[in-house]
Amino acid sequence: MRVGRTLTHHFEIETRQYDLLGIDLGEGARRRMIIFGAVIILLWIALLFPFIGVPKKPTVSLYVVPPFVITAFGWRPGKFHERRRRVTEWALAVRYALRAHRPIIGLGARAADKTEYLPWRERVSTRKVADLAKARVTPEWEREVVVEVDPRVRAGADITVSQRARLLGSDYVQRVSRRTSSGKGRG
Repeated sequence: MRVGRTLTHHFEIETRQYDLLGIDLGEGARRRMIIFGAVIILLWIALLFPFIGVPKKPTVSLYVVPPFVITAFGWRPGKFHERRRRVTEWALAVRYALRAHRPIIGLGARAADKTEYLPWRERVSTRKVADLAKARVTPEWEREVVVEVDPRVRAGADITVSQRARLLGSDYVQRVSRRTSSGKGRG
């Protein structure tokens, strides 16, 4: 089976809105981003309205700022997958923290038991959460490497590798290539 890889940047065409309710938007805003922002604003208002009520002068910023921040940062290309939006990566990270990946057993021959899922403490590193709570992140070179040994796996003796680097000159390489090319006709 052959695998093809695209080495060029994907071609993306998005429609833009150049004016909205009589307001000139300059170079235009992406229509999908406007729709995404409108959905986020409606959901946010529906969430806050029962608790805070009608927006008043002190609470208007609470109604307006979070949806705009989520829209502005969430609509950027993802860190890990350029074709995804960051809001998609956030949603997948939350889903993984809550549910994990469903294990596939026997190519789907049977459903996995609850005992076969990764436990929450393995999905979400408690040390990472504690460091975030303390606002402290340890550098990579100072982190301890914790290797948990599975009692069912027994390791053998250590393997030693002794390698030597050789620098071969061009004259030697030419002699070897003449020997191998002249030996091809024999047989």
